Amino acid sequence: MPWSRGYPSTSSSSGNWKKFEHFMKNKVKDLTTDSVVVSDTIWISRGRPAVAYGLRGLAPMRLILETGTKDVHSGVTGGAARNPITELCQLISDCYDVRTGKVRIPGFYDDVAKLSKTEMDNFLASGFSVKRFKAAHELRKMREGDAADIASRIWARPTFEVHGIVGGYTGPGVKTAIPYRAEAKVSMRLVPNQNADKVFRLVRKFIKEHNPDVEVHPESFLGPYLGPHTGPYADAARDAMRKAFGKDPAFVREGGSIGAIVTMEKYLKAPIVFLGLSLPEHGYHAPNENFDWEQASGGMRMFARYFDTISKM
Repeated sequence: MPWSRGYPSTSSSSGNWKKFEHFMKNKVKDLTTDSVVVSDTIWISRGRPAVAYGLRGLAPMRLILETGTKDVHSGVTGGAARNPITELCQLISDCYDVRTGKVRIPGFYDDVAKLSKTEMDNFLASGFSVKRFKAAHELRKMREGDAADIASRIWARPTFEVHGIVGGYTGPGVKTAIPYRAEAKVSMRLVPNQNADKVFRLVRKFIKEHNPDVEVHPESFLGPYLGPHTGPYADAARDAMRKAFGKDPAFVREGGSIGAIVTMEKYLKAPIVFLGLSLPEHGYHAPNENFDWEQASGGMRMFARYFDTISKM
């Protein structure tokens, strides 16, 4: 049954998740299992094994504002006509601080789970480096912060992001028309204990209070996931990584979302262990995504050890 690892705001991947959930719901009695293994996560650095145990959720939505029925001339109406693009820009700046990323919507952080010292120690033990992170993702500029701060931002803190603003004239030069319609595509990454429906209600209430003419259209939501990083399955993962790669893995989280994980947790009610092998230089989800023999051969040894261990539980 197909499902998408990528972008749930598209109709195709949303449809795939619905098909996958329908499949799980109707076949759950035939799919009884003690545990699940997923190999779709990424190490932070070569030579530093990492086992993920958490994923952020996702709440994408579209913000639409229409102030007329056609574009109008700025020489005739400028100063009187409302401009939906600039109003959406103002609204977005009200929602969050673009310099720090801090969300200004009341109640947004109320349910965010706090990191323990052990979790933070593991984040740093993964080999996370701000310099390498910046280079791996070809970021010329990024928000300030040390390794602990940036790692917690991408793995354990929620976000508000703008993915695109559509409206007005986008051709060469300048056309002095005031658009009548604009749309902003935004999303929030969510962390453990946050509920996508609750966050949506908070966002919609905030937006209606600041600009009641803006329509808020939700897309496909995903809840966050937090799996085991202690216990027999985590111990088996640690042992398998150590035997295959010569070092104990760090237990970390991931900033992305995997729709099937939440669905499997819902219906299978079994622990899910992530045994991923990708590296930043492999171009995860990039046009030239690749894999190398060092990770592949180590991965074979790791899986053989892991399944041998849990078969004896």
